[in-house]
Amino acid sequence: MDPQKNKLFVLRNRINEADDIATFKFMPVKGKNLPFIAGQFVNVYFLDNRCGGQGKPYSISSIPSDKFLSITVKKIGKFSGALHDLKIGERVKITEPQGYFCPENQMKNIVFLAGGIGITPFYSVIKDYFSKKADKNLFLFYGNKTKKDAVFLKELSDLAKSWERLKIINAFTREPILPSDKKCVTISMNVKNEFKRIDVKMLKKHLKNLNNKHYFICGSIGFVTDLWKELKENQIKEDYIRVESFY
Repeated sequence: MDPQKNKLFVLRNRINEADDIATFKFMPVKGKNLPFIAGQFVNVYFLDNRCGGQGKPYSISSIPSDKFLSITVKKIGKFSGALHDLKIGERVKITEPQGYFCPENQMKNIVFLAGGIGITPFYSVIKDYFSKKADKNLFLFYGNKTKKDAVFLKELSDLAKSWERLKIINAFTREPILPSDKKCVTISMNVKNEFKRIDVKMLKKHLKNLNNKHYFICGSIGFVTDLWKELKENQIKEDYIRVESFY
């Protein structure tokens, strides 16, 4: 992507979501926001040479109807660290949205498998579908170490409580289990908490049937690879699996 084709944006707001994770809300310096499809990503460039002129891709966490463009970033690596140091009012260049990590219209039963900050593109897609009351059945399996690590946990739970089309299974690997808790805790009709890693066994438990569903996996390379292999071993065809890894 040619940096000269990028659009100039200014940072208007920053929301601290969790330890070392923040949402950055940008507004275009001139004109309207960039048009995009929920699930796409943009490349961000600094105006100076603080990262050698290199950009980095980030999934969009806002929705197409918003007047701003937001990305939600974990402070890992030089570029993301520099982004976390960005001051309100500073400007960056942002590319035209890219990517095909977006459900298609004919997909009716969609399973999102998110590991940590891999929730970002799914958050945009789910909010967009909610705003349109889309005719889809959505299942989100969201893996984190603890509740404090889980970005958008309350926002997603509130959406599921008010929209029967969305079912959420939170999977915590290091969250303390109270004596009164079971291995699977029902938070509401559409939200449940598990206390283990996401795997196909968990999918079968909550989905009942793995077939006739489209799977989107996003997270670390290990998270994505492990779940992709498990789905393949359970006869899910590649055409029904899409992946995106964060680094």
